[in-house]
Amino acid sequence: MKTRLTLVAAATLLAAANGAGAATIAGTQITNQASATYTDSTGTKTVQSNVVVTTVQQVASLTLNNGTAKSAAAGATVTYSHTVTNTGNGPDTFALSQTNSGALAMTGVVFYVDADGNGAADNATPVTSTGQLAPGATYRFVAVATLAAGSTTGATNSMVVKATSAFTGTVNATATDTTTVGAGALIDMTVNAPGATALGNGQGPEAAALENKNTIAGAATAFTIYLNNTGGSQETFALAASTDVNFGALTLPSGWTVVFKDVNGQVITNATVAAGANVKVTAEVTPAAGATVGTTDIWFRAQSTTNPAVSDRIHEAVTIVAGESLLELVKTQGLDADCNGVIEGELTKDPIAAAPGACIRYRIVATNKGLTTMGAVVISDNVPANTTYHTGAAAQTVLGSILAPVASGVVSTVSATGFNLAPGASNTLDFGVRINP
Repeated sequence: MKTRLTLVAAATLLAAANGAGAATIAGTQITNQASATYTDSTGTKTVQSNVVVTTVQQVASLTLNNGTAKSAAAGATVTYSHTVTNTGNGPDTFALSQTNSGALAMTGVVFYVDADGNGAADNATPVTSTGQLAPGATYRFVAVATLAAGSTTGATNSMVVKATSAFTGTVNATATDTTTVGAGALIDMTVNAPGATALGNGQGPEAAALENKNTIAGAATAFTIYLNNTGGSQETFALAASTDVNFGALTLPSGWTVVFKDVNGQVITNATVAAGANVKVTAEVTPAAGATVGTTDIWFRAQSTTNPAVSDRIHEAVTIVAGESLLELVKTQGLDADCNGVIEGELTKDPIAAAPGACIRYRIVATNKGLTTMGAVVISDNVPANTTYHTGAAAQTVLGSILAPVASGVVSTVSATGFNLAPGASNTLDFGVRINP
């Protein structure tokens, strides 16, 4: 009698699936059983081996964001933002510590929670640990230190921030923050967001306008500007606008006005910015009532009130369109951390922070600023890269119909279509996305 054998090994994962490339969660049981089929004189037969089980053990792993470098004046306080992410496959707690060295002495270094990731302490309670973090969870905190009074200009300090696993004490990650005693203030103007990655970063003026805002004659339009003091001391900066890139004179077209406002909407002519900090300013530009259709370049300047050599300029533009046809589009966003379709806090034009897996709600408001009714208006927005349309809280509009992605994500835009806008009327498109975990 001849017998033919075929062997097959079958593996079944008895746990919730983790995304491709993700660490398998500790405690997951992997079962494996082999089977064989063979043929003898009575036909085809199948037999199975015993089942073997492997339980995935916990492995500690973490990441700590890269350190940053700042300048500050002697006696000033500096704040460094950090994030710890549990990249292990089980819950873990990470102890926080620091050491610092260098010619510059740093005193009273303290860690504070910064849950919203805005670079500022949430409260005055020091922390020394992240508390327990689930796999993939991120903890945000800031390290706050004071430069010793009388420190020498140019002296530096290296502060090594360390996070250590409680599960495996030999597993840790570090980031080095470098602080230099600065000689004075430095100014860099950016638009719509602060910091080194924002539009307009670097000493100006830019060759081309960073933004071109449409308006009609006699109607104001607004630019959002950030004053970033990258130097080592607090300074007050005078604000100005001109159509002369070199500011040989503070010239504007006849009948035009520019008004600067602070975050509270108060009219200002200068702004005080602490070392290493930034201040948000709104520049409202109002063309003359009889201004002709066309584009006008305009530059904004921030200049130290004590040292005129410390200044920066930023290049913007205003286009006046025909009065009967002007659609204003304003977009805001808010954090929906638990993805229930309701934002925590308020909608804002400003940058926000959100963890992987959280949701962001967007609101786009279209307003007819012209003199005649607009027909067949469409509001459209793209689902950003690294996010997925939030099907759990569908898009909404006041007027028209919604076109939105299906669960499979074939469509990558969200639109409100098929509506008209009378002069002064508005329509709103709301939708959400989830940051890919």
